[in-house]
Amino acid sequence: MAGNDSSRGGNKSLAQLVLLGVSCVVIGFVIGWFARGDGGGVVLPAVGTAVETTATAPAASTVAADTTGTTATVSTTGTTGTTATTDTTGATVSGAPARDQIKLVVLNGTETAGLAAKTQAQAEAIGYVNVGKGNAAVQPTTIAYYRTGEDAAAKQVAADLGAQSEQPLVAGSTIESAAVTVEPDVDVVLVLGG
Repeated sequence: MAGNDSSRGGNKSLAQLVLLGVSCVVIGFVIGWFARGDGGGVVLPAVGTAVETTATAPAASTVAADTTGTTATVSTTGTTGTTATTDTTGATVSGAPARDQIKLVVLNGTETAGLAAKTQAQAEAIGYVNVGKGNAAVQPTTIAYYRTGEDAAAKQVAADLGAQSEQPLVAGSTIESAAVTVEPDVDVVLVLGG
């Protein structure tokens, strides 16, 4: 029976050692977590944030679809002067001019105040230049309206900024009137709906 008592003491010591080891690991983890200096928080980049890079390629170049979510613009050299642009989802808009060449106006067609300004900032962050903003009548969906010959530019704007469709800009329409007061030579008018 004396041997039986000593084995119980050994089991108790083993349990204490395991408990002490687990406690040390937990305490070490907690101390390491707070020692990082950021309170343990993890900051991830915003989804859909585009990073634009530009590269020049000789003569006729092609752009492969990008599945990483980055935006890439590859300019072609030669007589065409057009670019192929990849949006944040990886779809290439063939024949679209560079973003900084598209004269864009964003009109708020929702009841959400400040939405045109927010979209204007988003557009300029991905390469559009001097984007105009204003208001339009409330409409149910976001549409990229384009002047004659600017359908590829409208497709690029739709891909970049989430328009559900592209439609020709009708001369004399209230949308055209609102847009030309902001930018007389507008190519694409993005009317935010919802």
